[in-house]
Amino acid sequence: MRAVLFFCLASFCVSCAHVNSLSITQIPIKRDQKVEVTVSKIVILGLNFSNDYVDEMTDDLKSQCPNGKVTGVLTKDVEVNYFLWIVYKKQVEVTGYCEPALVAKKG
Repeated sequence: MRAVLFFCLASFCVSCAHVNSLSITQIPIKRDQKVEVTVSKIVILGLNFSNDYVDEMTDDLKSQCPNGKVTGVLTKDVEVNYFLWIVYKKQVEVTGYCEPALVAKKG
């Protein structure tokens, strides 16, 4: 009886993570400056009323690469389940490389 009770309690305390989507753009040859941003949000009972937490990611990437452009962008949408899909974390991770802007020569 105790083993069954332990098994039932243990199954409620298990968490797991999985990647919902993954995308990548063309990776540049020169990869000197890496830029990264991660944002997350806790969702309870599957009630996620807003995805505004990802809106700041673009500005954060631009601030890490002020005089160039971000290329080779890898985006991961990860979901970490903490308790039977009642409480879970939505996490978006973005990694890329800052390519400096080309400066045109005068004359």
